[in-house]
Amino acid sequence: MNRIGDRKFLQGWQMVKAATQPGPQATAWRVGDVEWRRSRHSITTPDHAAALEIHRLDRHRAGGSWSVMIVVESWWDDRQRLVRSQVWASHLSGDRNAITGWIEEQAAALPTMRA
Repeated sequence: MNRIGDRKFLQGWQMVKAATQPGPQATAWRVGDVEWRRSRHSITTPDHAAALEIHRLDRHRAGGSWSVMIVVESWWDDRQRLVRSQVWASHLSGDRNAITGWIEEQAAALPTMRA
């Protein structure tokens, strides 16, 4: 597995996702020239529940195509208390620096919230 993404990368990704996802049930959208697909899988038993939200971002362009998968994984106990939650990313293809650079550029372009 080709892990990618430190805390800064994952926080930037979450900011871009929150700002661009058309709605909570959206399964596909575009951010500039990046195709963004989302799928959600869940399981519930009497003892636990788990959910995986899988995001795949693909950029197709001459001399600079790349793909990355980001997974949000959550687990709950039988009382519906969150017992584990993690976000991780895997570099699928292309230049890692181009992927991280794109996330940083998109996050930096978002309007900042002011108190």
